[in-house]
Amino acid sequence: MVREAPGVELAAVVDPDQSALGQADAIPGYASLNEALAAVECDAVLVASPPRTHHAVAKTALEAGKHVLCEKPLATSLEDALDLVGTADRAERFVVVSQNYRYNAPFRVVRRVLEEGHLGDLASISVQCMRDTRTLFAPDDFRYSMLHPYVLDMSIHHFDLIRAATGREVRSVFARSWRVPDSPFVHHPAVVAVLDLDGGVPLVYEGDWTTRGPETSWNGEWEIVGERGRLLWRGDREDRGTGEVLLQSWGEEPRPVEQENLEFVERMATVQTLREAIEGGGWPETAAADNVKSLAVVLGCVTSIENGDRVDVAALLAAGGAKL
Repeated sequence: MVREAPGVELAAVVDPDQSALGQADAIPGYASLNEALAAVECDAVLVASPPRTHHAVAKTALEAGKHVLCEKPLATSLEDALDLVGTADRAERFVVVSQNYRYNAPFRVVRRVLEEGHLGDLASISVQCMRDTRTLFAPDDFRYSMLHPYVLDMSIHHFDLIRAATGREVRSVFARSWRVPDSPFVHHPAVVAVLDLDGGVPLVYEGDWTTRGPETSWNGEWEIVGERGRLLWRGDREDRGTGEVLLQSWGEEPRPVEQENLEFVERMATVQTLREAIEGGGWPETAAADNVKSLAVVLGCVTSIENGDRVDVAALLAAGGAKL
């Protein structure tokens, strides 16, 4: 992906696995980030390592004076995520989280319809993502043994989209999850949650990586209801970059909303977002300072599942030291 990105040059690859470095063709390979930073000139570091390593790798890059593009999640705790935000501020460098689901045409039109006020005051939202991943990952994949696999690895996309589409913060979350006996998941691959957004807008969220029914898009199926009508988003099952968005004014039939052609989509778009910011294009859309609020919803969901109570997301952020 990086090698094909306009305006971007891949300077080096870092991986402690020597066999992985052998697949980098003519690109220099290093066993550690510090070794690479000492040997090559670069403006930014792409962090695509396991989530538990994101904080250490990104902090090393920032303290070396490099910008960072980090795969989601930014970190596995709010303390670590906020530490990266503070480190980036002190270094005067950007940390951008690769929330690639934001960068496709259907989502962009959903956000535009809401920004333009076509639905009026929002009344309710529902999002449902149903996939069968029993055989999607390799048998020894970490997701099959990790705690909260769906919430930690998948819900971050949807919770981030919810914030971006509505322009509202999630104030609280109440969630439940469960184990599915006929699946390879040791822990809970299915979840339901009720989120309270700014202004008292309720959102019902359901996610399942072990469905036996029809599968949805990875984006999920959305219904957003307002005083003037509703918006329906039904993405393509295989290609989340395509799918129909329907706007229905009350008393009328649903009609498709025209979508724009995007120059860059998905991860290519996140690379370009960081490049443009570095070159003076303004504050990046998915900067870490904003993304910690999406991460807080995910961690609030986990906390609710574990303690059985409603979780105040703003209080969670404040306890972690966030400036609200």
